[in-house]
Amino acid sequence: MLDDSLTPEPFERLLTALLELPPPQSPHEYGDGAAQLLLEVMDTALHTPPAWAQRMAAVRYFCKHARHRLGVGSLRDLQALLEQYPPSDEGDGEVARLLWNVHTGEHVRALRVLVWFLAVHDITGLVQWPAWMHTVGFEEALRESLDTLGAVAALLLWQAKSGRTDHAWVLRFARRVLGRSVSEGHAMLAFRDAAEAMGVPQLVLARQVAHLERAAMGVDDAPGLRVLWWQCVADALQAHIAQEQGNSDEWRVELSPAAALRYAEAGVVLEPQARALRTDTPIATAMRLSQKSWAQGLGLWLEIEGEGRLSAAHQAAIAERFEAAGHLAPQLRYLNAVSGQRATWLATWRWEDALWMSRDMAVADVRRWAQDTALIAAEHWLLMRGMATLAGKPMGPAAELAAGNVKMEATNEKSSRAWGR
Repeated sequence: MLDDSLTPEPFERLLTALLELPPPQSPHEYGDGAAQLLLEVMDTALHTPPAWAQRMAAVRYFCKHARHRLGVGSLRDLQALLEQYPPSDEGDGEVARLLWNVHTGEHVRALRVLVWFLAVHDITGLVQWPAWMHTVGFEEALRESLDTLGAVAALLLWQAKSGRTDHAWVLRFARRVLGRSVSEGHAMLAFRDAAEAMGVPQLVLARQVAHLERAAMGVDDAPGLRVLWWQCVADALQAHIAQEQGNSDEWRVELSPAAALRYAEAGVVLEPQARALRTDTPIATAMRLSQKSWAQGLGLWLEIEGEGRLSAAHQAAIAERFEAAGHLAPQLRYLNAVSGQRATWLATWRWEDALWMSRDMAVADVRRWAQDTALIAAEHWLLMRGMATLAGKPMGPAAELAAGNVKMEATNEKSSRAWGR
């Protein structure tokens, strides 16, 4: 039942929730903001009907499923996807099902025009988008393109400029914080008062709430559980490294600040306390287990960095060793291979997991997931260290035999694992 009242106590809870929001993201944290711009444009295209519950469900589907499956992370990726389907009722309907799991092409027609409009005016990042909308150039471009855009798309752009597309997400935020529905008028008045109390322009605060609700809170994500997950990963990783190395102080596991772990590109870094002396043997020097930002889907990825040169034969042996152990082979590339300098290489894995945390997820399940992840990361680290050292040895008969037998050794290692992979 809709409750139009908003007493001081609920208002205080709303204000407290707004004050606890992470600080506005700076451009350098997410590159050019392509992922955030993509979400905003997608949401704008869905704004045509007023049924915002269906709109929320469509954005939720895109964030949790379509984006990863289709590999859509920027407007350029979206444009490439749109070009694969003809601008017809059948083609637009298929795109709508792929992106949002809805059965109408109306939103896709608006999306095509919005993407075209931004491409024509070289808008590729989130910082450019709102800044340009508030210039005379935007209004002139909109008038000149009205015949091409059509009335619906032009209206959507005007609504985006005024912040109207943020209202539904502000309502969602208020409803989630207060635990009940309130009328739009009361919610927006409370939001206005809160913005004044915080000394933040209403449009800026509304856009921040909308971004977070679209990509994280709006899909029932629990960022606090994500912080717990990362803390458990760091503890378990430190325990694994200490057990293998016999000295817990030799390697340092550093965890990002909790505020970053909630929404940003952050995670754990494993580094030696003291760098080893330069040798001719390739060595692994650091490991980073990180999540992408909330706007990029919170995907999990692993990087192991090292120094020294890895020949093509040894890279093939590394790939074989990982595949034999039941893991994906790393993507290996050189960051620095200038003649006369110590070569720096990077081994990268893109994992399927995305760190969405359901609010009804049990803490025990969060800890178990974190411990399993830390174990797999530690295994990758140990395999890579061993194979990098092997790569520094001459490929004589003994080394060739070792490289040829890695599959048998790794299979034996895999069968002896107690964790069931």
